[in-house]
Amino acid sequence: MKNMIYKYLVYVIYFLGIGMTSSGIVLMPFNAVRYSIILIIGLSLFLAGSIFNEIVINHHKMTAAESVKLITLSLTLALGIGMISGGISHFKESPIYVAYLIPMGIVISFISFMLKNNFKLPKKEQMMMYAGVVGAASILFIVLFFAASSSSMDMPPGGDIFKMDMSGH
Repeated sequence: MKNMIYKYLVYVIYFLGIGMTSSGIVLMPFNAVRYSIILIIGLSLFLAGSIFNEIVINHHKMTAAESVKLITLSLTLALGIGMISGGISHFKESPIYVAYLIPMGIVISFISFMLKNNFKLPKKEQMMMYAGVVGAASILFIVLFFAASSSSMDMPPGGDIFKMDMSGH
């Protein structure tokens, strides 16, 4: 039962961390101090979940180098996923910014995921995989950038969420 509770707590911490990271990254241009704090809390939660998962649940005794690797790759993975998630959720609030965030998030999270999980591929497959991810992210950037630059996205930064009054209008 203790293991089930630990696993549940790790999932809650992961998802809260990603949610806060997503909000912090994408909304930071609108209030740097507030959203930097939210971003730092989100990253801290995700990192705490990663460490708890490795040490308490998986009983992994890590060397100093493994600890640094876990910390670095957990943070970059959370940032990358946060860039994707926050970008998708808030495209309308800052379309040009998000056009950069989502493709960069895909590349950062993919590389972090591959390294964090020690996936081993033959060099040729590895290069094809990375080239495919970078190529897909580049195409996505072009599509998002043109969508963000189109007249249908012609709006002041902030989109809808910053225009509502307290009554929701």
